[in-house]
Amino acid sequence: MKGLVFVVVIAGVLLVWYLSTKSKENFVAEFVDRTNDERTFETSTSSYAQQTNHVIPTRPQLEEVPGVETPFRVNMFNSFQPV
Repeated sequence: MKGLVFVVVIAGVLLVWYLSTKSKENFVAEFVDRTNDERTFETSTSSYAQQTNHVIPTRPQLEEVPGVETPFRVNMFNSFQPV
């Protein structure tokens, strides 16, 4: 009985090892972020702009707040009452 349990445990370990090595994902070049490569190439010799090489997010357009403005403030924001 002990020998059978040992064989089942070894078979389970080998099965887990086989499944984990079989389902390994390979490198996919399409998922690499290349948005700043052109700017990096342009500023490779000198950059007088003194900017860091990070992606500068675009600011979203602020929408008009629905409701009527009240005289109250929350921190630095004006309070609005929904209509």
